[in-house]
Amino acid sequence: MAPSMGIWKITRYLAAVILLGMAGIAAYLWRYTSRETEPVLHPINQEYVNYSHIPQKAAGLHLEPFSFTGWDGTEIPAVIAVKAGEESSRQLTVSAELARHKAEELRGIDYVLVCVDWDHGIRSALPLAESLTAAGLTCVLWEPRGKNDVRTYCTHGLQESRDVPFLINTLRDRHPSEDPTIIAVGQGFGADMMLQAAAVEPRISGLVSIDAYTSLRHSVERLMPPTGLRLITLTLIDLRIKHEVGFESFNVAPVESATYISREVPVLVVNLEQDNPARMLEDALGIYSRLPVDCKEVWSLRNASDPPQAAQRIVAFSAGSKNQEEEIPVTLIDSREDAMPSIIRWMNDTMVPAIEAPHVPTPERPTLSPDSRF
Repeated sequence: MAPSMGIWKITRYLAAVILLGMAGIAAYLWRYTSRETEPVLHPINQEYVNYSHIPQKAAGLHLEPFSFTGWDGTEIPAVIAVKAGEESSRQLTVSAELARHKAEELRGIDYVLVCVDWDHGIRSALPLAESLTAAGLTCVLWEPRGKNDVRTYCTHGLQESRDVPFLINTLRDRHPSEDPTIIAVGQGFGADMMLQAAAVEPRISGLVSIDAYTSLRHSVERLMPPTGLRLITLTLIDLRIKHEVGFESFNVAPVESATYISREVPVLVVNLEQDNPARMLEDALGIYSRLPVDCKEVWSLRNASDPPQAAQRIVAFSAGSKNQEEEIPVTLIDSREDAMPSIIRWMNDTMVPAIEAPHVPTPERPTLSPDSRF
């Protein structure tokens, strides 16, 4: 009897240790998952945390405020930005470039939709607007989170992109006798969102996508440490996101949206985030390779391995193990400061002529129902 009682005590002790160990692992995974999920659900740009979302004034710009109702009934603040007053340093840089290279074709563009961040939509888009307005363009900036930040979670363009048709409706009301020509320039979150919007909104005539990722899942995965728990943690993050917001991270795939953009829409894909594992040249190449459009280019910053006088870098790229490798010409930019003047030149020399050229009809685009992307 005594030996059996001893075995029973040992068994209970081991069971308790195992249960405590499992509880500790579960608690660790929960804390780790919560920490990793937070920046996905709330991608806050720390540069703007102490600033109001909508500035009273901006360097070199006149801001005309308005609002529109989004897809879910949310009131969304927006502004129309045009060049006014003394030029800012960014505007002076573009103006100096335009003095050497006229951009008269840009008069054919009525509005440029500009978006960068989810949390400070208008303020974070002002630097791009400064450069674009220096070329005489009229920019439209808005708050993806809605008035008073009523949208609690970021869906990385899945829901936010649905606002774009309603924004365009409001802009068209300003031109009752004609359809305005509208293009989009997005960076980071804005690029991810505008790729999704351009896939279903035929009134976007051209797109510049700066630092988009192929999919949110791949972006999150690359930021995680390469531990044996990576797959489990990714699964838990997906479950946490789905519980909070109603979508899983692999639902957000701008690279898939790119395949539905109409062939007559010129698209420039730019990679400037050289040291950001979440948004790599690989992402830009993946999006570029899936675009079915007739006019497209991919750009990246020059690095130390590029010959000083080289205008392009030929990159061998394959989207997957079963995909045939292709050689993609990547146009090189000398620095981040050169990016916007070069983009504006491309818009003038390539985008506008492509928009105005005769087009072969394309198949009908997919339509969105309220739950079609969830």
